[in-house]
Amino acid sequence: MAMQTFHQLFDETSSTYTYLLIDAATRQALLIDPVDHQLERDMALLRACGATLAWVVETHAHADHITSAGHVALQTGARTAAPSGCDIQPAQKQLIDADTLQFGTQTLRAIHTPGHTAGSMSYLWEEATPAGPVRRVFTGDALLIDGCGRTDFQSGDAGTLYDSL
Repeated sequence: MAMQTFHQLFDETSSTYTYLLIDAATRQALLIDPVDHQLERDMALLRACGATLAWVVETHAHADHITSAGHVALQTGARTAAPSGCDIQPAQKQLIDADTLQFGTQTLRAIHTPGHTAGSMSYLWEEATPAGPVRRVFTGDALLIDGCGRTDFQSGDAGTLYDSL
């Protein structure tokens, strides 16, 4: 049976999605938008998958987007990355548009999508599979099902978000 390489996790309290991406060839992984009080859930999934975390990545930052990235990185040795426009200083890599992150044989590409916040970033993963590439875009709060993230606080701008999307 093939290993599952994509995991979507939901936190009901914050209405936040967290994503675990795993390279099937190497079992290196990347975690997007981990939630502060879901640390044990995320660590348990990493262990269950036998994955080694290479990166912990944020799509954006604001007061109600509370992350566990620092704690995850401390427990796993993973590197941290965040959009440069979000001023998340502890992040080891400050991402700008078109930057890439490698995990195993896989690549995640940053796409600057400001508007929800000035630094909001989406990420494109073109997973190489035997059947051909599978493309996924992780948008944080820039784009939601039936809507988009708020633009009325902390450097948000509706016109900029419209142009980004």
